[in-house]
Amino acid sequence: MSRIRRGDMILFVLILILGSFTGLQWWKHSHVDYQQGQLQALITVNGKEYETVPLTGDERIIDIKTKFGHNTLKVYDYGIQMIYSDAPKRIALDMGFISEPYQQIICVPTRVVVEVLVFPSMNSVRQNWMLW
Repeated sequence: MSRIRRGDMILFVLILILGSFTGLQWWKHSHVDYQQGQLQALITVNGKEYETVPLTGDERIIDIKTKFGHNTLKVYDYGIQMIYSDAPKRIALDMGFISEPYQQIICVPTRVVVEVLVFPSMNSVRQNWMLW
């Protein structure tokens, strides 16, 4: 029977530390407190901000036409979805409706990235400021 050596123990501890770090990062991103009106979609094209859209219950169509291609986004029910892309493979359309913080829609051929982010309301910013 083989014994646990010093190198085995170091490797085990490193894997345990990395696993804990990854678990904490996942927990941090999946447990974000937000109110319904605080979510916004950040739309970037080719790494540059194109538009920031508040995610509300109102329906809105966003048409993105660039030299890289054409995409159409639909904002509704406090979320956003890509409904059209002229990319050769329509993978971004399969990403579906996103409405939670840190969810993304990525269309590589047209270089469009849509990410849902939490933007604090002015009331919560004022309350946090008064705590300082």
